[in-house]
Amino acid sequence: MGKAWIAIGVVLVTLVAGAMGYTIASAVLTFKALGFSADIDFGYIAQNYLWIRDRRPDDFQLINLIIGGAAVAGLMMSLALSGSALTRFGQTHWQKRGEMKTNGFFGKPGTGFILGKLGSPKSRARYITSKVFPHALIVAPTGRGKTSGFVIPNLLTWQGSAVTLDVKGECFEATARHRAAQGDKVYRFAPTDWEGKRTHRYNPLLRIYELKDPARQQMELQLLATLFLQSDNDRVQGLLKGGIDLFVAAGLLAFQRKKPNLGEIYRIAASGGNKQKEYVARGHEIDNKAAKLIFTRLASTNNDTLTSYVSLLMTSGLDQWQNPAIDEATQVSDFDFRTIRKKPFTVYLVVQPLMVKPLAPLIRLFFSDLLSAMQEKEPGKDEPWPVMIMLDEFNRLGKMPIVIESIETLRTYRGHLAVVTQTIPALDEIYGENTRRALQGNAGVKLYLTPSDEKTIEELSKAVGKTTKTVITRSRSIGKNPFEGRSQSTRTEETSLLPEDEARRLPLDEIIMVVDAQMPVRAKRIQYFDDRLFAAIHGAQRGELPFPVMGGGGGKAHGPDSCGSKRGPSQAGTSAEPQVHDERLGGPQEISSGKSVVPAQKLFKPLLKRSSGKWK
Repeated sequence: MGKAWIAIGVVLVTLVAGAMGYTIASAVLTFKALGFSADIDFGYIAQNYLWIRDRRPDDFQLINLIIGGAAVAGLMMSLALSGSALTRFGQTHWQKRGEMKTNGFFGKPGTGFILGKLGSPKSRARYITSKVFPHALIVAPTGRGKTSGFVIPNLLTWQGSAVTLDVKGECFEATARHRAAQGDKVYRFAPTDWEGKRTHRYNPLLRIYELKDPARQQMELQLLATLFLQSDNDRVQGLLKGGIDLFVAAGLLAFQRKKPNLGEIYRIAASGGNKQKEYVARGHEIDNKAAKLIFTRLASTNNDTLTSYVSLLMTSGLDQWQNPAIDEATQVSDFDFRTIRKKPFTVYLVVQPLMVKPLAPLIRLFFSDLLSAMQEKEPGKDEPWPVMIMLDEFNRLGKMPIVIESIETLRTYRGHLAVVTQTIPALDEIYGENTRRALQGNAGVKLYLTPSDEKTIEELSKAVGKTTKTVITRSRSIGKNPFEGRSQSTRTEETSLLPEDEARRLPLDEIIMVVDAQMPVRAKRIQYFDDRLFAAIHGAQRGELPFPVMGGGGGKAHGPDSCGSKRGPSQAGTSAEPQVHDERLGGPQEISSGKSVVPAQKLFKPLLKRSSGKWK
């Protein structure tokens, strides 16, 4: 509080106290002269002040004593109260409802990330929606309910396209039918679905293959390789660069053969026999001058170094394409990230928990291609739909520099990114503290769910901020008289609004939001299965899950004619039966419910009523 405001407050309190003293003095003077039955004349003193001074000096002294005493008492009281303000430290507080409304946290679900709720799941309390900040960092240890409290609620309400890393496949099972019913094409990319082989297909090289400029193709291949090929050993980075050169040359050769897929690159790079003779032959085969030069240089490299190049290239991520299931699932594409803002579609990258680490290179490649495709150009008038990207298990995927870079600019391209990690140290181990802080700074909103490790607890406590605490100290000297020697002192000191001990014991149903340039928020976690809104949306889903249909039928896959898969062509997009209209205007969307058909608008109105990328 500024000193000027404190001075104004002191003056006002003193004047009010003086006015109260004047009222008391008027009553005393009236009752003294006329008795208690007389009416008090509050204007008498003001009108006859000088006459009282001259004719009734005793009364004059009395009224001055009363008025002056009251004013002095008010002055002393105001100074005492303002003394604590003069020694105030931090002023952080939890945002109140009015502040949250002013800061734009009460937008309609589906227009931004739903972060929490102001009350219990079954209450009618308002939802907290981050409409102002497009990105969020979620720090949630295992078992804190990030899937049921954040990922699934957002997939049930998001108005636009969505791409999510779906560990265990529970997000697909909980939300796919609803997203299909509201008109989205639904894709399930699950290359390690060993039993059902129910996967759509995705080829990250097709976007590069369709570029007209060979020089740009080479640059894009090199960028793609650096995004997903990584080694944990910093001492072999020089060898990895040689392996990346081999990857680029093999990619350009695969393009020339009209087989633009990673399986073909793997077969070119891993072919047996004499490597030097092999690369001489590849140099004669390739027409691209840059690739020819790379193969010629590799052919003149000693065999041990070539073996190291190939070995490191494989262990850095390319060896996944020796698996026929992954090879087949990446031959062609059933969806194209370049059209993701034109017509909404939802992609679930389904991975089992134990496969996250082994498939990390493919996952990095998948999301890197998405971010690259979205940032090729700013969205045009025919691209009205925002894109929600859910990047779960971020700390287990290895280094993804494109995420750190893209979070600064993705808003321009209508991208909304949610990065989910278990702990702060897990990010520091991969990116270092400075890069992690840059990620936090660009996220806008940091959502914490009951941290468990000490560094995250410390980080949360510091991030929430400081407040001022009043401390009263009482002391008593030991003596014969128990009423002597007692003292009390009051002081203010700076303290954390959320002390580390309290953060450590944060109830599991609570969340903490740290918001850029705003006060923090303390609220309740959503549980979609207990929540009135989300349980209703989830329970209204009908029909079979929209798994891809393998063999026959389906839409046309995206890719060259010579890139056929051994599997039957999957449908380019599937939706819950019966099929629903893809257009957002005209024609009711319907959800099958056995014998009867229930209009989706009737079930979810007004929540899911949308048109042309905006709320209707």
